[in-house]
Amino acid sequence: MAIHVVSKLDNNQHAIFNLEVAAQRQLAESSVRIRTQLISLTSNNLTYALLGGLFRWWDAYPVSEDYPAPYNDPSAWGIVPAWGYATVEETTIPELPKGTLLYGFWPTTSTPTDLKLKRGSPEGHWIETSDHRQKLMPLYNRYTEAQTSTPISDLTTALNPLSDSAQEELDRMAWNALFLGGVAGYVLSEYVFSSNPDQPPIHPLGNQAGEWTLSDGDLSSAVVVNLAASTNTARVFSYYLSRKPDASAPLGLLQITSGVSRIAEASRNIASSVSSKAVEYADIKSEENAEWLASRKAEKIVIVDFGGRANALEDILSLIKNHAELQSCKVVIVQVGNEQKVYSMEEMIAGREASAKLGKVQYNTSGVQDTILETIDLEAYFGTRNEQWEKWLDERHLSVPGKQIVFGRGVEGANGIEGGWERLCHGQVGGDEGLVYKMQT
Repeated sequence: MAIHVVSKLDNNQHAIFNLEVAAQRQLAESSVRIRTQLISLTSNNLTYALLGGLFRWWDAYPVSEDYPAPYNDPSAWGIVPAWGYATVEETTIPELPKGTLLYGFWPTTSTPTDLKLKRGSPEGHWIETSDHRQKLMPLYNRYTEAQTSTPISDLTTALNPLSDSAQEELDRMAWNALFLGGVAGYVLSEYVFSSNPDQPPIHPLGNQAGEWTLSDGDLSSAVVVNLAASTNTARVFSYYLSRKPDASAPLGLLQITSGVSRIAEASRNIASSVSSKAVEYADIKSEENAEWLASRKAEKIVIVDFGGRANALEDILSLIKNHAELQSCKVVIVQVGNEQKVYSMEEMIAGREASAKLGKVQYNTSGVQDTILETIDLEAYFGTRNEQWEKWLDERHLSVPGKQIVFGRGVEGANGIEGGWERLCHGQVGGDEGLVYKMQT
């Protein structure tokens, strides 16, 4: 049984160790013992490590005192969780029998792990209630039941090629793990940037963070600049943005990316009425881009930063500042993600100072969804969200042309979580590949 741990002081440092699983203690009441089956690694996992102390992501699966030294020190080492699927191996919850498949936030280990759950809403949702996880944001404590027509063990451990139907089932699960069910891009497009008076827009951090008016959420007189347009959340956001009714759609979408041809292809595939332009990082400050932005006749430029490369934000702000027709535009910056790299403490401090200076508005998926769940019927919200996500999965070849799932296996080695983390730390995971791991070897 293998466990992947990451240094809290230097996320570049990580380790794998094997643990002989002793006789399992008796499972507590209202609990399940799970084993991770299928999970993804993305730039989000780097964020979970970078800000794991601040947002308590380390609390999800704390290191155990039973681990070998030095990995049993929770002040120095932690387990970075990942999204995907796990199965129930033991249970004291009659409604969650052995073999139940759950979707959610899992440890990057092949060892069994205990969760304490209570029934949530709507049906099929479960909430983790362990004391050590109570400061974790609600999004990461929500687990949902999933079903497959093919046994999960056949999907994740089969040595022979799968049937077409089974392969499609596995692929949909992999995309779901990789894109986190599309929730971040969906609620950003449909709830933060809502211009529907019947559904007032929600502040990017949730309404407890401050006021976010109909004017703030309205994109009908705005151009949206999508920094790091090839990232997963950015692609989902662009997809839903392109589906907005003409009356609430933006005047244009400028997509900054290292994969111009793929993003341009996606725009053609989706065939939206929203005028879109894909631009390389090196070409941001070109006069052609300034003229294109000016031609939109926008009153507002909304920059959504999904983790743009160094200087990308500064370059687009310089472009706006130095063009006479753009200087009168209101500029709003929404920070969603970070660049695919490990940040030093100095870079973190500088980033926070820059955010404050520029007046960036931070986005947090859990904060927005928490507000949604306080104000909207849960059945209606999750029903609509799931329906829209299933449509995205059906059309994924249009939205992310050329992107391939790269299946790895287990925790150890170059083909496991160990190798994937190394690649993430060094910015080596391209926009056209998605890392998904079958955890049980």
